[in-house]
Amino acid sequence: MFPTKRSFAAFCVALLVNFASAVVLNGQTREGLPKSDAEASRPAENKTTSDERIGQLEAQVAAMQQQIEELKKLLTAGTQAAAAKPEVKEPAAEAKPTETARSETVPTAQQKPELGVNLGSARLTPYGSIYFNAFTNTGGTNNADVPLFATPTGRGGTSASLRQTRFGVRLEGARAGNANLSAVLEADFFGGFPSVGIGENFGVVRLRLANVKLAWEKTSLTLGQDWSVFAPASPTSLAAAAIPQMAAAGNNWARLPQIKAETRFGKFVTMQAAVAAPQSGDSATNAAFFLQPNSGSASRVPYFQGRVSLADTNVFGTKKPGSIAISGHYGRSRVFTGASGVKNDSDSVGIALDWNLPLHDRLILTGEAFTGRNLAGFQGGIFQGLNAEFAYRQGTTLVPGGVRAIGTRGGWAQLGFTPEAFRDRLTIYGSLGLDDPRNEDLDTFVPRDVRTRNFAAAIEAIYKFTPQFSAGIEFRRFRTDWTLSGRQNSNHVNLAAVYSF
Repeated sequence: MFPTKRSFAAFCVALLVNFASAVVLNGQTREGLPKSDAEASRPAENKTTSDERIGQLEAQVAAMQQQIEELKKLLTAGTQAAAAKPEVKEPAAEAKPTETARSETVPTAQQKPELGVNLGSARLTPYGSIYFNAFTNTGGTNNADVPLFATPTGRGGTSASLRQTRFGVRLEGARAGNANLSAVLEADFFGGFPSVGIGENFGVVRLRLANVKLAWEKTSLTLGQDWSVFAPASPTSLAAAAIPQMAAAGNNWARLPQIKAETRFGKFVTMQAAVAAPQSGDSATNAAFFLQPNSGSASRVPYFQGRVSLADTNVFGTKKPGSIAISGHYGRSRVFTGASGVKNDSDSVGIALDWNLPLHDRLILTGEAFTGRNLAGFQGGIFQGLNAEFAYRQGTTLVPGGVRAIGTRGGWAQLGFTPEAFRDRLTIYGSLGLDDPRNEDLDTFVPRDVRTRNFAAAIEAIYKFTPQFSAGIEFRRFRTDWTLSGRQNSNHVNLAAVYSF
């Protein structure tokens, strides 16, 4: 136990007092001792000298005692003042001039409160984002709050929603042998609506991510539902979070149950490979609880995907990371037609190129280009994968051709600019997207109104008030072509605010 300042000072004073007393007593004792014969025989002048020395010592001791008394008074006064003064925490140190100048251009990071609990060596941390979206549509769309394309029916409308809000937990720091073990579980409220008259505000919970990851020095293995290896990039948007912006307009995306392996080669190259559950985009919409096979799972062939990326931490001398990658996908669909259940197999294939390139320290270009067929599971082909009533022409006559995979191509690009004038808090994004199916794959024996082309353009401004709170406004225009209804247009305006924790 360490002594306090008060007890230590008292100890020092007592030590000095004892020392001074010892000196005085020593002088008195030596003076009171009986003199030896040699001392008695010393001349008188030696006696005088000894008396003078004793007098000097006594004077010094008296001076020391006076100083000790003054020191006691000072210590007593200081102790009383400290006892009377309430405890006050020390103020934080003032920022240096250079730090203050920097905080004028970069938003000051606000320290988040510590969340989570320790589970042995692991840490379980909750996280989430609250999305508020107020929106209006000038024409019909397939979905009001996060539209994908314009429709020939519907008149638009104005409303607000919070069903893009997401929440999750993340486990980090665990070990499994020589591997680092982590896990994530994430959901939102974009799983539909209950069958009640006011159900639009009762968003049903939807699973987004649920996976476990084993990571070694250069290799990792992920088991569970995660983002697709094929065409993984998406534009930045506060208005479209539950469904990525430009979906069905050039942005193929999916979150699939899968087994995914990833490894790094050297400093720049990363390879990924995955075997995933087939998601062909034609699941039974009336299956409210019991799972029934879609055409992909009916084929009994899983999805196979791979990706090779080239990345660097300092692209074009901007000191910002960037990457370019190529990915591929293969699967199969099986459809049974006719009274006898004739088996029809159609491959699902795709190849995509994605990029994330900082052109300047304030300008970044992201995007993706793709081509393939039967990609409705990724919302490709404007959410059209198979044409079960395909017909081909012989002269002027349509001949039934069975089931045909719909070929498509397209892509999206987004340019982001962060002006210096707003202290790096404002970023402006401009995006374009196109999905253009092959028209000859859309012919049907009985004419049907299907989508032949979908173009979307968007501009958005996002202002980051704090690292946790952002707000923005987005304008998006859809121009969708239909075989019978012709071209349909709709404008979407979305005012968004997001708080993340």
